[in-house]
Amino acid sequence: MWSKSPEVFSWNFPVNLIIFLLNLANQKTSYRWVLLRHIGAPDDSKGIHFDLLLEDDEFCRTWRLNEIPQVDGNYVDALYITPHKLEWLDISEKFVSGNRGFAKRIKEGLFLRALPNICSKYINLPIQWETLEVDLVIDEKGCKICRKKVIIS
Repeated sequence: MWSKSPEVFSWNFPVNLIIFLLNLANQKTSYRWVLLRHIGAPDDSKGIHFDLLLEDDEFCRTWRLNEIPQVDGNYVDALYITPHKLEWLDISEKFVSGNRGFAKRIKEGLFLRALPNICSKYINLPIQWETLEVDLVIDEKGCKICRKKVIIS
């Protein structure tokens, strides 16, 4: 009778169930982002730019912005650059290694869903920006922060 029992009663079902539940419990429900003011970078002709870091699994996807985006403002130039270490999410200010200037966190917040596939450099992501819930848009035009539209029916 038990020799032909379904998989659900076999020895590996409880093990697989425990693994599934542990993976479910370990899924992130919120992610962090920061905006750093970076001065003195040797490859920056203006002497100042802003690094936007979005938390991903093992690093931060990073864009160099020429200025701070304003809510419902114009696009600002955005260049996708080498990912940064996760530790930058916790640093308030620091000299950058290799004599590459000084970075200071000027804004921070949360977003509630994982970033799209790593192949995509373009983002449309709901985030917390100061006290507002907004959409962060990064595309071929640059970076923009858009207030969420309220639809009245």
